[in-house]
Amino acid sequence: MNVAKFVVLGSLELIGEGSGYDIITELEKKKISKWTEVKNGSIYHALKKLNQEKAVQEVTKLKNGLYPEKTIYRATDYGRSLFDKLQAEAFNGLYPKFYGFKLALKFNRRRSPKEIKEFGEKAIRMIENTLKGMEMYLNSPEIPKSQKEFDRFFIEHERLLFEAEKYWIQQVIIRFGE
Repeated sequence: MNVAKFVVLGSLELIGEGSGYDIITELEKKKISKWTEVKNGSIYHALKKLNQEKAVQEVTKLKNGLYPEKTIYRATDYGRSLFDKLQAEAFNGLYPKFYGFKLALKFNRRRSPKEIKEFGEKAIRMIENTLKGMEMYLNSPEIPKSQKEFDRFFIEHERLLFEAEKYWIQQVIIRFGE
């Protein structure tokens, strides 16, 4: 998944139309840069690529005094479809650093509470399967004991992260189930 493209389309989903600067401002309001590695330059690059792919279109160009001209964009039907696909991928994943579900939720405007609950339940099943896989590895008779002891320390850290994400997603399900 290209996170920069996702956040550009997600921002346009929320604000309707805007420039690269408007998108960056929206991302700052949502504190996206605090927990993702998307930089401002990536936003402009993603806008350029999305425009080439016909996922966004230029609406107008604005000139305000001595400031550089800015191009205003909006998502096309294809762009909204691409956003939906990327959002579903984010809801279904914990890619990188455990922020997929959160990222998908931050830009949600059209998914129903029922859909969010279903995505949450699926994400929890994925987490539980991952946790089972970790446990199976640690209990495997084929892995040397010294290797398991070394790995256990790191696996425990990952287990704690997955458990925290699972708890948070359970809270989302409760909130959207009301």
